Amino acid sequence: MRYLVLLLIVLAAAAVYAVTRFRNSRNVQKRKNNVIPLDAHRRARQHSEEQPCSSCKKKNGKLIFYAQDDGTVTGLCKDCRDKARKRDMLPL
Repeated sequence: MRYLVLLLIVLAAAAVYAVTRFRNSRNVQKRKNNVIPLDAHRRARQHSEEQPCSSCKKKNGKLIFYAQDDGTVTGLCKDCRDKARKRDMLPL
C-alpha cells in the first residue's frame, strides 16, 4: 500500500513538472524568435536603386547579394557579377 501511494505521488509530481515545462517552452519559443523573414524585408526594400554596388560604388539598379568566405555580405551589380563568379561567392 505504501508503494502505491508513493508511486501516485511521484506520478503526480512528474505530471505537474511536464505541464509546467511544456508551458514554459511554448512561451520561450514565442519570445526568442531571432529569425527575420526575408520576404517581409524584401517587400520593405523596394528602392534598390538607392544602394551602391559594393565593388564599383555605382548605383546601377538592382543588386545581387553574395556571401563572401569570411561571412560578410556584398551587393554587386550586373556588371560586377563576374568578380563574384571568379571568387566562387555564394548568392543569397
